[in-house]
Amino acid sequence: MLIEKLLGVAVIGVEPVLWVLIAMSVISFGVIVERVLAFGYIKNDLQNLSGAKIRILLEKRLGILATFGNNAPFIGLFGTVLGIINAFHTLSKGDEFGINAVMGGISEALVATAAGLFVAIPSVIAYNYFIRKIKMLLLETEANER
Repeated sequence: MLIEKLLGVAVIGVEPVLWVLIAMSVISFGVIVERVLAFGYIKNDLQNLSGAKIRILLEKRLGILATFGNNAPFIGLFGTVLGIINAFHTLSKGDEFGINAVMGGISEALVATAAGLFVAIPSVIAYNYFIRKIKMLLLETEANER
């Protein structure tokens, strides 16, 4: 009985997972653009800000990029698992048996993995870039204070 209920949820398919990944991608892109603009503004105003205030302003929203970079591949993998479950469930209900019956579902499922990586890779690259930039700006500020 429990398996039937879980299977009912699983056969919904990959589409809801893909919508989540698309939303994550849009949010990630927005955070990257906002951080680039914020870094430009903060760099121009370094002498008017304290070290702590600079750090707070620079690290704002970077947790989003870190979270998306770490979790998007797992969300994509979840979509892949749901897609494969759905493909095999469709195969078990159909009259057709063979490779063609499953390939469409599996290829659809693998799109979720690709989408997860499409979100994660730029998020991690941007996060690492911004962390490095923060370290350099804080060192520059510290050197100028001496």
